[in-house]
Amino acid sequence: MFYFRDKFIILVILYLILLLYGCETTQLATKKTLTYNQTQLLETIEENKALSTKENSFIEEDDKIFKIGLLLPLSGEFYQIGKSLLDSAQLALEKTSNKNLEFYIVDTGEESQLYKNLSYLISNDVDLILGPIFTKTVLKVKEYVDGQNIPIITFSNNSEVSDSNVYVFGLTIEDELSGIYEYSIDRGVNKFAVIVPNNEYGNKVKNKINEIHNINNNSSSQFIFYPTKDPDYYKIAREVSNYDERKLDLDSRIKLLEELQSESSLNELKLLRNKDTLGEVDFEALVIIARSFSELTNFISILPYYDVDPKKVKFIGNSIWGKELILKEPSMKNSYFSSLDLNARKKFTKEYKKIYKNNPHSLAALAYDLVGLISSLNAEYSEITKEILHSDLGYIGINGWFRFDESGRVERKPLIFHIGSDKFIIKN
Repeated sequence: MFYFRDKFIILVILYLILLLYGCETTQLATKKTLTYNQTQLLETIEENKALSTKENSFIEEDDKIFKIGLLLPLSGEFYQIGKSLLDSAQLALEKTSNKNLEFYIVDTGEESQLYKNLSYLISNDVDLILGPIFTKTVLKVKEYVDGQNIPIITFSNNSEVSDSNVYVFGLTIEDELSGIYEYSIDRGVNKFAVIVPNNEYGNKVKNKINEIHNINNNSSSQFIFYPTKDPDYYKIAREVSNYDERKLDLDSRIKLLEELQSESSLNELKLLRNKDTLGEVDFEALVIIARSFSELTNFISILPYYDVDPKKVKFIGNSIWGKELILKEPSMKNSYFSSLDLNARKKFTKEYKKIYKNNPHSLAALAYDLVGLISSLNAEYSEITKEILHSDLGYIGINGWFRFDESGRVERKPLIFHIGSDKFIIKN
């Protein structure tokens, strides 16, 4: 079975426990590590110069500098995401107090300068590349760096870009589906309906679920694909519930009972006239894999009106569900979803907000985990080889347990959260 349980022992790398819980936080400006404000940073990037995270005066002569290319969108549409990840990377480095790491920062928001900046990284012999975030950019970086023997650990969650030299550090939909399906099947839920977007991502979801059913052949899923452009949520809800056919069945049954005019038929008529459809839906759980939280809320607000009763059908989702706004949806009580550790992320958010005065992006904890890990491995081993990175036991970070493998996959075991009356409740 593919759902992670707490029974196995993680023996390797407790670095982030030390990072988050064992260190006192101070203002970045008081540390020996040199921190740049964003104006200085962007000016430096435009001049295509390396940005060091520390002052050279603190480097021992015999220490080898470990050079990290950090690829983030620091301008353009997604600059706020990039800034949040950069801040998190700097915070992690501050926590570890490693004076032998050096960032070479590339702004991937400047697409026209991407290849020039990558050439600069290669000419400066960077040891490792962290980032970028988006698939399109990952593919460009992957192609350009091919043959340079520089490992790339991306913040993407698209498993298809991974290979022996490119690691996908984000939580993949494959790991999320494995978690929620095993949890459900272990609890006797075997018949699923699945709402997914009608695109490449939706097909990936379908393929993974079918793979799960090949292993658990007593379970099955029916798929409802919705258009990615102007979806008609009412139409989709009717299709999910087979509403029109069940409504016809109700009308036919009422007509028959009216003709019988017996005492029992009249009693049944009283009950049926309070219903919209006849019979129940033909699935036990409804999995909603939406593209955004707003799409999700449209689905869950409309489905109950078309006789998909969340008291009778389990509503199940993935990490998109992990926003506290969903706690205000009455129909979602006792539903559940897979996600990375939301409770640990709250502690990280509090730490981040204390320094930067705003909330981190949801991806920021990935940068924190990753820089913390690299810093700790560098302190222990100096050179970070793939053999060291591919620890069989894996590592523990803010986002929970993870493990690198030789294929470029970063395996994760997301937690299952039930939606309570006022909070998310972890279920094992």
